[in-house]
Amino acid sequence: MEQQYNKITIKKSTIIFKYKEPAKDYFYIILKGKVTAYNVFYQNYDIHYKEGDIIGLISSIINEPYYSTIESNEDTEVLKIYVQDLAKIDNYKLIDKISNYLSSIFETWLSKYYSLITNNKVNLYNKEDIVTMANIYKNRGFTDASYKICNGCIKLFKDDIHINEAKKLIINTRPIAKPTRIEENVYSIKKGYCLYTEIEPSSYIYMIRSGKVGIYSIIDSKAVVRSIYSSNYIINYYKPVLDYKPLFTTAIVLEDSVIEIIEKDLMENIINRDNKFINNYIKATAAKINNTILKIKALSAKELNEKLIILIYSFIKMDTLFEKNKNVRLYYSIDDIKNILNIDTPNNEIFQILEQLKHMRIDKSENITINNYENFFREYENYII
Repeated sequence: MEQQYNKITIKKSTIIFKYKEPAKDYFYIILKGKVTAYNVFYQNYDIHYKEGDIIGLISSIINEPYYSTIESNEDTEVLKIYVQDLAKIDNYKLIDKISNYLSSIFETWLSKYYSLITNNKVNLYNKEDIVTMANIYKNRGFTDASYKICNGCIKLFKDDIHINEAKKLIINTRPIAKPTRIEENVYSIKKGYCLYTEIEPSSYIYMIRSGKVGIYSIIDSKAVVRSIYSSNYIINYYKPVLDYKPLFTTAIVLEDSVIEIIEKDLMENIINRDNKFINNYIKATAAKINNTILKIKALSAKELNEKLIILIYSFIKMDTLFEKNKNVRLYYSIDDIKNILNIDTPNNEIFQILEQLKHMRIDKSENITINNYENFFREYENYII
């Protein structure tokens, strides 16, 4: 690995990457030494990195300004890797290292975000309250998720009296039709189908060929959408390392979709034969992290219009990561927006603000469309950076 990439030495007290500056086209893996990332947008939260850690990767991949300032604490040796070379990497251990790093950072920032919006500390993940979760999804219209949560409850607590409520609910809850196989590992999946739930982790990787998939968690007795993913996104369910329940998720197909479903054990084989998979997987995970950081920034903004602009920007960035359509229709409802921002502002007040924003259109069905997202970015750049 050291022969393939440039090894350089960074002197003590060097500002390696600076908050808000445009991203470079490379990142570093630390070989020796220590650095600190200063995250001023979140309670002056510092992250310390050491040998084996990766810095500068997220912003460089998605070409977003750096969200933290990173400084060397001592003379530090690093490997310099250019983003364009990621797709050429054939070293599975290095890809796995990058993947694990991204998962760890993703989980860290998600936990920070959820800690900001979680008011009710009641645990809905014990056996008495799993049915409450199922009812929340059913009331939201996600009957297949409700059915599978009840079914999971019955499997987990076979001889427990509490499963009677789950059995009652499941009788009156109709599941969505099972996926139809199109070709090997590729399925046509109907709107509303639940891929996995918060109480039953998945052992598969989901590669969206077409369609939309929403990722949800129950927060304060509400189904809060983490994100909505479209074509080319890769969903890799993993059991969180942190024992923090909001990190567990339920995945629901939001429109008729075509999805490739692969066992996680086969991931190494995929990486060895498909460079596009590597590129998309790393790019998608970096975008998810950036999306979470933007949500934290939106929560920290003082004015509601600022919160909405930052949040909508985060939606657009996710939706245009792989497909650069000028006009972007958002699949988030006003209730989704309120839940993400943890606000109870009346809907009409939110609509009034949205209608005042440039390059945006809201139809009679309350669907939000951005007309030429690049113009939107230029118009509100100062709010976002």
